[in-house]
Amino acid sequence: MKTMNSAKELGNYDKKFEKVFNLFKSNIENGEEVGASFAVFHKGKLIIDLYGGYRDKDKTKAWGQDTIVNIHSTSKGLVAMIIAHLIDKGQIDLDENVATYWPEFAQAGKENIKVRTLLSHQAGLYGWKEKIDELDFYRWDYVVDLLAKQEPFHNPGEEICYHPKTIGFLVGELIRRVTNKTVGNFLKENLSNPLDAKCFIGTPEEYHNNIAELISSESLRKAFSNPEHIDQYMITAFLNPANRTKTSNTREWRLAEIPAMNCHANARSISKIYDFFMNSINLENGFIGKETFDLVTKTEIKGDDNVMKSPMQWSCTGYSVGGGKLFGKSSKAFGHTGWGGSVAFGDPENNLSFAYTMNLLTGSMLGDQRALKLVEETYNCL
Repeated sequence: MKTMNSAKELGNYDKKFEKVFNLFKSNIENGEEVGASFAVFHKGKLIIDLYGGYRDKDKTKAWGQDTIVNIHSTSKGLVAMIIAHLIDKGQIDLDENVATYWPEFAQAGKENIKVRTLLSHQAGLYGWKEKIDELDFYRWDYVVDLLAKQEPFHNPGEEICYHPKTIGFLVGELIRRVTNKTVGNFLKENLSNPLDAKCFIGTPEEYHNNIAELISSESLRKAFSNPEHIDQYMITAFLNPANRTKTSNTREWRLAEIPAMNCHANARSISKIYDFFMNSINLENGFIGKETFDLVTKTEIKGDDNVMKSPMQWSCTGYSVGGGKLFGKSSKAFGHTGWGGSVAFGDPENNLSFAYTMNLLTGSMLGDQRALKLVEETYNCL
Protein backbone atom coordinates (compact mmCIF):
# COMPACT_ATOMS: atom_id res chain seq x y z
CA MET A 1 0.00 0.00 0.00
CA LYS A 2 1.17 3.51 -0.79
CA THR A 3 0.37 5.59 2.28
CA MET A 4 -0.63 9.20 1.81
CA ASN A 5 0.61 11.88 4.18
CA SER A 6 -2.73 13.16 5.44
CA ALA A 7 -6.47 12.70 5.23
CA LYS A 8 -6.53 15.52 2.67
CA GLU A 9 -4.69 13.14 0.36
CA LEU A 10 -7.68 10.82 0.40
CA GLY A 11 -6.40 7.59 1.88
CA ASN A 12 -4.22 4.68 0.87
CA TYR A 13 -3.69 2.56 -2.21
CA ASP A 14 -1.23 0.23 -3.86
CA LYS A 15 0.85 2.28 -6.26
CA LYS A 16 -0.44 0.51 -9.37
CA PHE A 17 -3.90 1.98 -8.70
CA GLU A 18 -2.77 5.60 -9.15
CA LYS A 19 -5.41 6.14 -11.86
CA VAL A 20 -8.16 4.99 -9.48
CA PHE A 21 -6.90 7.46 -6.89
CA ASN A 22 -6.82 10.27 -9.49
CA LEU A 23 -10.39 9.52 -10.56
CA PHE A 24 -11.64 9.47 -6.97
CA LYS A 25 -9.84 12.74 -6.27
CA SER A 26 -11.24 14.32 -9.41
CA ASN A 27 -14.80 13.35 -8.47
CA ILE A 28 -14.45 15.24 -5.21
CA GLU A 29 -12.73 18.25 -6.72
CA ASN A 30 -15.20 18.68 -9.58
CA GLY A 31 -18.32 18.33 -7.45
CA GLU A 32 -19.37 14.85 -8.57
CA GLU A 33 -19.03 13.94 -4.90
CA VAL A 34 -19.52 15.75 -1.62
CA GLY A 35 -17.97 12.91 0.38
CA ALA A 36 -17.29 9.27 -0.40
CA SER A 37 -15.28 6.13 0.25
CA PHE A 38 -14.10 3.38 -2.10
CA ALA A 39 -12.27 0.21 -1.08
CA VAL A 40 -11.07 -3.02 -2.62
CA PHE A 41 -9.71 -6.21 -1.04
CA HIS A 42 -7.78 -8.87 -2.94
CA LYS A 43 -7.21 -12.27 -1.32
CA GLY A 44 -7.54 -10.85 2.17
CA LYS A 45 -5.37 -7.81 1.53
CA LEU A 46 -6.66 -4.23 1.40
CA ILE A 47 -5.31 -2.82 -1.88
CA ILE A 48 -7.42 0.36 -2.15
CA ASP A 49 -8.81 2.41 0.75
CA LEU A 50 -9.91 5.85 -0.44
CA TYR A 51 -12.04 8.32 1.50
CA GLY A 52 -12.47 12.05 1.51
CA GLY A 53 -14.53 15.13 0.83
CA TYR A 54 -17.08 16.28 3.36
CA ARG A 55 -19.65 14.75 5.67
CA ASP A 56 -22.06 17.66 5.39
CA LYS A 57 -23.83 19.74 2.76
CA ASP A 58 -22.08 22.94 3.91
CA LYS A 59 -18.68 21.26 3.48
CA THR A 60 -17.41 22.12 6.93
CA LYS A 61 -16.81 18.60 8.29
CA ALA A 62 -14.16 16.39 6.70
CA TRP A 63 -14.99 12.82 5.65
CA GLY A 64 -12.38 10.74 7.48
CA GLN A 65 -11.12 7.19 7.48
CA ASP A 66 -13.84 5.95 9.84
CA THR A 67 -16.75 8.06 8.57
CA ILE A 68 -19.84 5.95 7.95
CA VAL A 69 -22.99 6.65 5.93
CA ASN A 70 -26.39 5.12 5.26
CA ILE A 71 -25.89 2.64 2.39
CA HIS A 72 -29.58 1.90 1.76
CA SER A 73 -30.15 -1.32 -0.23
CA THR A 74 -26.46 -2.17 -0.39
CA SER A 75 -27.20 -3.57 3.08
CA LYS A 76 -29.26 -6.35 1.46
CA GLY A 77 -26.04 -8.08 0.43
CA LEU A 78 -24.96 -8.21 4.08
CA VAL A 79 -28.34 -9.56 5.20
CA ALA A 80 -28.02 -12.22 2.48
CA MET A 81 -24.74 -13.32 4.09
CA ILE A 82 -26.54 -13.94 7.36
CA ILE A 83 -29.16 -16.04 5.60
CA ALA A 84 -26.40 -17.93 3.76
CA HIS A 85 -24.70 -18.69 7.07
CA LEU A 86 -27.94 -20.02 8.56
CA ILE A 87 -28.49 -22.19 5.49
CA ASP A 88 -24.94 -23.51 5.77
CA LYS A 89 -25.41 -24.41 9.43
CA GLY A 90 -28.71 -26.18 8.73
CA GLN A 91 -30.88 -23.67 10.56
CA ILE A 92 -32.80 -22.59 7.45
CA ASP A 93 -33.86 -24.78 4.51
CA LEU A 94 -34.50 -22.95 1.24
CA ASP A 95 -37.15 -25.51 0.26
CA GLU A 96 -39.05 -25.27 3.54
CA ASN A 97 -42.16 -23.12 3.85
CA VAL A 98 -41.55 -19.73 5.45
CA ALA A 99 -44.46 -20.51 7.78
CA THR A 100 -42.53 -23.45 9.27
CA TYR A 101 -40.27 -20.90 10.96
CA TRP A 102 -42.84 -18.11 11.24
CA PRO A 103 -46.33 -19.64 11.72
CA GLU A 104 -48.21 -16.33 11.47
CA PHE A 105 -46.89 -15.92 7.92
CA ALA A 106 -49.27 -18.68 6.75
CA GLN A 107 -52.23 -16.27 6.68
CA ALA A 108 -53.97 -15.07 3.50
CA GLY A 109 -52.82 -17.86 1.21
CA LYS A 110 -49.11 -17.71 2.03
CA GLU A 111 -48.81 -21.08 3.76
CA ASN A 112 -46.93 -22.70 0.87
CA ILE A 113 -44.48 -19.92 0.03
CA LYS A 114 -40.97 -21.37 0.13
CA VAL A 115 -38.00 -19.59 1.69
CA ARG A 116 -36.24 -19.41 -1.69
CA THR A 117 -39.35 -17.86 -3.29
CA LEU A 118 -39.40 -15.12 -0.67
CA LEU A 119 -35.68 -14.38 -0.80
CA SER A 120 -35.55 -14.19 -4.61
CA HIS A 121 -38.28 -11.51 -4.84
CA GLN A 122 -41.03 -13.80 -6.12
CA ALA A 123 -43.41 -13.87 -3.13
CA GLY A 124 -45.60 -10.94 -4.17
CA LEU A 125 -45.03 -8.99 -0.96
CA TYR A 126 -43.13 -6.06 -2.46
CA GLY A 127 -45.15 -3.45 -0.57
CA TRP A 128 -47.75 -2.93 2.13
CA LYS A 129 -51.44 -2.91 1.18
CA GLU A 130 -52.26 -0.75 4.18
CA LYS A 131 -51.09 2.85 4.05
CA ILE A 132 -48.09 3.35 6.31
CA ASP A 133 -45.73 6.16 7.24
CA GLU A 134 -41.93 5.93 7.30
CA LEU A 135 -42.07 6.47 11.07
CA ASP A 136 -43.84 3.10 11.21
CA PHE A 137 -40.48 1.55 10.30
CA TYR A 138 -39.52 2.13 13.93
CA ARG A 139 -42.38 -0.20 14.96
CA TRP A 140 -40.98 -3.59 13.96
CA ASP A 141 -43.84 -5.78 15.18
CA TYR A 142 -46.45 -3.53 13.56
CA VAL A 143 -45.04 -3.54 10.01
CA VAL A 144 -44.09 -7.23 10.23
CA ASP A 145 -47.58 -8.21 11.42
CA LEU A 146 -49.14 -6.31 8.52
CA LEU A 147 -47.06 -8.38 6.09
CA ALA A 148 -47.90 -11.63 7.88
CA LYS A 149 -51.63 -10.91 7.50
CA GLN A 150 -51.39 -9.64 3.94
CA GLU A 151 -52.39 -11.44 0.76
CA PRO A 152 -49.69 -11.37 -1.95
CA PHE A 153 -50.05 -8.93 -4.84
CA HIS A 154 -49.59 -11.83 -7.29
CA ASN A 155 -49.44 -15.60 -7.17
CA PRO A 156 -46.08 -16.51 -5.61
CA GLY A 157 -43.54 -17.62 -8.18
CA GLU A 158 -45.39 -16.10 -11.14
CA GLU A 159 -43.71 -12.69 -11.24
CA ILE A 160 -40.36 -11.18 -10.36
CA CYS A 161 -40.91 -8.05 -8.29
CA TYR A 162 -38.06 -6.56 -6.30
CA HIS A 163 -39.06 -5.99 -2.65
CA PRO A 164 -37.11 -2.76 -1.91
CA LYS A 165 -38.40 -2.08 1.61
CA THR A 166 -40.44 -5.06 2.78
CA ILE A 167 -37.73 -7.66 2.24
CA GLY A 168 -35.67 -6.37 5.18
CA PHE A 169 -38.55 -6.88 7.57
CA LEU A 170 -39.56 -10.22 6.05
CA VAL A 171 -36.05 -11.67 6.12
CA GLY A 172 -35.30 -9.98 9.42
CA GLU A 173 -38.29 -11.64 11.04
CA LEU A 174 -37.25 -14.99 9.57
CA ILE A 175 -33.78 -14.53 11.10
CA ARG A 176 -35.28 -13.48 14.43
CA ARG A 177 -37.56 -16.54 14.55
CA VAL A 178 -34.65 -18.88 13.84
CA THR A 179 -31.93 -17.28 16.00
CA ASN A 180 -33.85 -15.26 18.61
CA LYS A 181 -31.66 -12.33 17.57
CA THR A 182 -32.36 -9.22 15.55
CA VAL A 183 -30.57 -8.77 12.23
CA GLY A 184 -28.50 -5.95 13.69
CA ASN A 185 -27.34 -8.02 16.65
CA PHE A 186 -26.52 -11.03 14.49
CA LEU A 187 -24.52 -8.82 12.11
CA LYS A 188 -22.65 -7.26 15.02
CA GLU A 189 -21.82 -10.54 16.76
CA ASN A 190 -20.89 -12.61 13.72
CA LEU A 191 -19.40 -10.18 11.20
CA SER A 192 -18.82 -6.59 12.34
CA ASN A 193 -17.22 -7.22 15.73
CA PRO A 194 -15.01 -10.19 14.74
CA LEU A 195 -13.75 -8.27 11.69
CA ASP A 196 -13.47 -4.91 13.48
CA ALA A 197 -15.76 -3.47 10.79
CA LYS A 198 -17.70 -0.23 11.16
CA CYS A 199 -20.96 -1.70 9.88
CA PHE A 200 -24.24 -1.41 11.74
CA ILE A 201 -27.95 -2.08 11.28
CA GLY A 202 -29.11 -0.02 14.22
CA THR A 203 -26.15 2.29 14.73
CA PRO A 204 -25.10 2.94 18.36
CA GLU A 205 -25.29 6.60 19.30
CA GLU A 206 -21.55 6.78 20.00
CA TYR A 207 -20.94 6.60 16.23
CA HIS A 208 -23.50 9.21 15.20
CA ASN A 209 -21.07 12.14 15.29
CA ASN A 210 -19.13 10.55 12.43
CA ILE A 211 -22.09 9.70 10.18
CA ALA A 212 -22.17 11.60 6.89
CA GLU A 213 -25.27 13.67 6.16
CA LEU A 214 -27.28 12.40 3.19
CA ILE A 215 -27.83 14.98 0.44
CA SER A 216 -30.38 14.71 -2.38
CA SER A 217 -29.23 15.64 -5.88
CA GLU A 218 -31.46 17.08 -8.56
CA SER A 219 -31.34 13.78 -10.48
CA LEU A 220 -32.69 11.96 -7.42
CA ARG A 221 -35.62 14.35 -7.13
CA LYS A 222 -36.42 13.95 -10.82
CA ALA A 223 -36.23 10.15 -10.78
CA PHE A 224 -39.38 9.79 -8.71
CA SER A 225 -41.30 12.75 -10.08
CA ASN A 226 -41.18 11.68 -13.73
CA PRO A 227 -44.68 10.38 -14.67
CA GLU A 228 -43.10 7.93 -17.13
CA HIS A 229 -41.44 6.11 -14.22
CA ILE A 230 -44.49 5.90 -11.99
CA ASP A 231 -46.88 2.95 -12.29
CA GLN A 232 -48.67 0.80 -9.74
CA TYR A 233 -45.60 -1.34 -9.11
CA MET A 234 -43.54 1.78 -8.37
CA ILE A 235 -46.22 3.28 -6.12
CA THR A 236 -46.62 0.05 -4.16
CA ALA A 237 -42.95 -0.82 -3.79
CA PHE A 238 -41.30 2.58 -3.36
CA LEU A 239 -43.90 5.19 -2.45
CA ASN A 240 -45.77 3.60 0.49
CA PRO A 241 -44.02 5.17 2.23
CA ALA A 242 -41.72 7.36 0.16
CA ASN A 243 -38.10 7.88 1.17
CA ARG A 244 -37.26 11.27 2.62
CA THR A 245 -33.62 12.19 2.95
CA LYS A 246 -34.52 14.43 5.88
CA THR A 247 -35.84 11.43 7.84
CA SER A 248 -32.74 9.36 7.06
CA ASN A 249 -30.58 12.00 8.73
CA THR A 250 -32.36 11.76 12.07
CA ARG A 251 -31.18 10.14 15.28
CA GLU A 252 -34.24 7.87 15.37
CA TRP A 253 -33.59 6.51 11.86
CA ARG A 254 -29.95 5.78 12.64
CA LEU A 255 -30.78 3.93 15.85
CA ALA A 256 -33.55 1.81 14.33
CA GLU A 257 -33.13 -1.56 12.61
CA ILE A 258 -34.50 -1.25 9.07
CA PRO A 259 -32.50 -4.04 7.41
CA ALA A 260 -33.23 -3.25 3.76
CA MET A 261 -32.56 0.45 4.08
CA ASN A 262 -30.51 1.79 7.00
CA CYS A 263 -27.23 -0.04 7.42
CA HIS A 264 -24.49 2.51 8.17
CA ALA A 265 -20.95 1.63 7.11
CA ASN A 266 -17.95 2.68 5.06
CA ALA A 267 -16.40 1.08 2.00
CA ARG A 268 -13.42 -0.44 3.82
CA SER A 269 -15.68 -2.27 6.28
CA ILE A 270 -18.12 -3.56 3.66
CA SER A 271 -15.43 -4.79 1.28
CA LYS A 272 -13.68 -6.48 4.22
CA ILE A 273 -16.88 -8.35 5.06
CA TYR A 274 -17.31 -9.45 1.43
CA ASP A 275 -13.68 -10.58 1.37
CA PHE A 276 -14.23 -12.62 4.55
CA PHE A 277 -17.44 -14.12 3.16
CA MET A 278 -15.72 -15.27 -0.04
CA ASN A 279 -12.57 -16.59 1.60
CA SER A 280 -14.09 -18.26 4.65
CA ILE A 281 -15.04 -21.16 2.35
CA ASN A 282 -11.40 -22.23 2.66
CA LEU A 283 -11.52 -22.43 6.45
CA GLU A 284 -12.57 -25.39 8.53
CA ASN A 285 -15.83 -24.49 10.27
CA GLY A 286 -15.80 -21.15 8.43
CA PHE A 287 -18.68 -18.72 8.19
CA ILE A 288 -19.91 -20.55 5.09
CA GLY A 289 -18.84 -23.70 3.22
CA LYS A 290 -18.01 -23.83 -0.49
CA GLU A 291 -21.09 -25.83 -1.46
CA THR A 292 -23.40 -23.32 0.20
CA PHE A 293 -21.42 -20.38 -1.18
CA ASP A 294 -21.81 -21.70 -4.71
CA LEU A 295 -25.53 -22.24 -4.11
CA VAL A 296 -26.32 -18.80 -2.72
CA THR A 297 -24.31 -16.84 -5.31
CA LYS A 298 -25.68 -18.46 -8.47
CA THR A 299 -28.77 -17.34 -10.38
CA GLU A 300 -32.07 -18.62 -8.98
CA ILE A 301 -34.37 -16.65 -11.28
CA LYS A 302 -33.83 -14.29 -14.18
CA GLY A 303 -36.19 -12.20 -16.25
CA ASP A 304 -37.90 -8.83 -16.36
CA ASP A 305 -38.40 -7.42 -12.90
CA ASN A 306 -41.67 -5.49 -12.83
CA VAL A 307 -40.55 -3.19 -10.04
CA MET A 308 -37.03 -2.48 -11.29
CA LYS A 309 -38.22 -2.16 -14.92
CA SER A 310 -35.13 -4.07 -15.98
CA PRO A 311 -33.98 -7.64 -16.58
CA MET A 312 -32.60 -8.98 -13.31
CA GLN A 313 -30.84 -12.09 -12.08
CA TRP A 314 -31.55 -12.87 -8.42
CA SER A 315 -29.88 -15.58 -6.36
CA CYS A 316 -31.80 -17.76 -3.89
CA THR A 317 -30.76 -15.42 -1.06
CA GLY A 318 -31.43 -12.16 -2.88
CA TYR A 319 -28.08 -11.29 -4.40
CA SER A 320 -28.01 -9.54 -7.72
CA VAL A 321 -25.85 -11.84 -9.85
CA GLY A 322 -23.68 -10.82 -12.79
CA GLY A 323 -24.41 -7.13 -12.56
CA GLY A 324 -22.83 -6.15 -15.87
CA LYS A 325 -20.08 -3.54 -15.83
CA LEU A 326 -20.98 -2.36 -12.34
CA PHE A 327 -19.89 -5.73 -10.94
CA GLY A 328 -16.66 -5.83 -12.88
CA LYS A 329 -15.68 -8.45 -15.41
CA SER A 330 -16.94 -11.70 -13.90
CA SER A 331 -20.30 -13.30 -14.64
CA LYS A 332 -20.04 -14.92 -11.20
CA ALA A 333 -19.87 -11.61 -9.33
CA PHE A 334 -22.59 -11.12 -6.73
CA GLY A 335 -23.67 -8.18 -4.61
CA HIS A 336 -26.18 -5.37 -4.33
CA THR A 337 -26.64 -1.74 -5.25
CA GLY A 338 -28.18 0.92 -3.04
CA TRP A 339 -30.49 3.90 -3.39
CA GLY A 340 -28.53 6.95 -4.44
CA GLY A 341 -25.44 5.18 -5.78
CA SER A 342 -23.74 2.91 -3.22
CA VAL A 343 -22.69 -0.60 -4.23
CA ALA A 344 -20.81 -3.62 -2.91
CA PHE A 345 -19.94 -6.90 -4.58
CA GLY A 346 -17.64 -9.87 -4.57
CA ASP A 347 -15.84 -11.28 -7.61
CA PRO A 348 -14.95 -14.88 -6.67
CA GLU A 349 -13.16 -15.60 -9.96
CA ASN A 350 -10.59 -12.88 -9.28
CA ASN A 351 -10.90 -12.96 -5.45
CA LEU A 352 -11.77 -9.27 -5.30
CA SER A 353 -14.30 -7.47 -3.13
CA PHE A 354 -15.44 -3.92 -3.81
CA ALA A 355 -17.47 -1.32 -1.96
CA TYR A 356 -18.40 2.28 -2.66
CA THR A 357 -20.32 4.63 -0.37
CA MET A 358 -21.21 8.31 -0.69
CA ASN A 359 -23.53 10.95 0.73
CA LEU A 360 -24.65 12.75 -2.47
CA LEU A 361 -27.60 10.66 -3.65
CA THR A 362 -28.23 10.44 -7.39
CA GLY A 363 -31.24 9.07 -9.28
CA SER A 364 -29.63 5.79 -10.34
CA MET A 365 -30.37 2.45 -8.69
CA LEU A 366 -28.67 0.12 -11.16
CA GLY A 367 -25.34 1.62 -12.06
CA ASP A 368 -24.22 4.93 -10.64
CA GLN A 369 -21.54 6.29 -12.99
CA ARG A 370 -19.25 7.32 -10.13
CA ALA A 371 -19.02 3.76 -8.84
CA LEU A 372 -19.01 2.19 -12.29
CA LYS A 373 -16.00 4.21 -13.43
CA LEU A 374 -14.04 3.47 -10.23
CA VAL A 375 -14.71 -0.26 -10.62
CA GLU A 376 -13.81 -0.17 -14.30
CA GLU A 377 -10.56 1.70 -13.64
CA THR A 378 -9.61 -0.75 -10.90
CA TYR A 379 -9.90 -3.68 -13.30
CA ASN A 380 -7.93 -1.74 -15.92
CA CYS A 381 -5.10 -1.33 -13.42
CA LEU A 382 -4.90 -4.99 -12.42
